[in-house]
Amino acid sequence: MSRTGSRTTGRPTLAEVARLSGVSPITASRALRGVSTVAPELVEKVLAAASSLGYVANPAARALASARSQSVVVLIPSLSNQLFIDTLEAIHEVMRPRGLEVLIGNYHYDIAEEENLIRNYLAYQPCGMLLTGFERSEGARKMLAASQVPCVHMMELGGAT
Repeated sequence: MSRTGSRTTGRPTLAEVARLSGVSPITASRALRGVSTVAPELVEKVLAAASSLGYVANPAARALASARSQSVVVLIPSLSNQLFIDTLEAIHEVMRPRGLEVLIGNYHYDIAEEENLIRNYLAYQPCGMLLTGFERSEGARKMLAASQVPCVHMMELGGAT
């Protein structure tokens, strides 16, 4: 099979993986995502084809198609505080086995920087955000509300203001 790759990057595409493994692109996608309804022998063929081509899934394409990614954003105020490091380790222990990618942002106790990180990370269409505390800028509050991304507020006992 001759390789064509993506028009823009030259990297192997899902269509090439499907063609090489003899399945439809949707079956190849489901096999690569571990959907249990795909027959094990087809999963093996798809994984072998992906491996031989050096295929790497494009999470941006998946997020575009589904309007959500498999990413969870965690924003913390400091990477120099052991409490936050321990919290990040615990978050990774829970999220990674569930197939979720953890994106970490450090805003250095600066609410303007936190707002900037929220703006940047919302572009990745995360499936959730873990935020430290309730204090944030009005702009950040508006973006979070408009995004409808579920947010968990960590390390606060009081309610949102």
